[in-house]
Amino acid sequence: MKKVIAFISVAALFVAGTFALDLGSVKGTWQDSKWDADWTFGAGGTIELTKTSTGEKVYTFTDSNVQNFKIDAGTSGVTISFDCKDTGRSYRFKKPASLSTDLDMHIEPNWTSEVYDTKIKFKK
Repeated sequence: MKKVIAFISVAALFVAGTFALDLGSVKGTWQDSKWDADWTFGAGGTIELTKTSTGEKVYTFTDSNVQNFKIDAGTSGVTISFDCKDTGRSYRFKKPASLSTDLDMHIEPNWTSEVYDTKIKFKK
């Protein structure tokens, strides 16, 4: 049993290390095909939202406009969450502990109880 717990702990640390112990180490673009949106996690610690079809920049999330930024790593995967006053939403991106490169995205607008949940596909 101790070996299983140790293996799970090491696997969780590996997932966390490869995905998001520091936002600056997360690099890549994930596509939300439902809303013609690309979410790009940049090397400089920014998250950029652009339109897939045109490449038009919609918003750039940075340290200066994001609040309550958290990274949680556990046996179920790694989660990045934050709030943005400018957009009036709370965001959560989860990379489950699996071989899939997809992210689970959860967006909560602060003006309604309706939430947006979808799986975004790794693009590049």
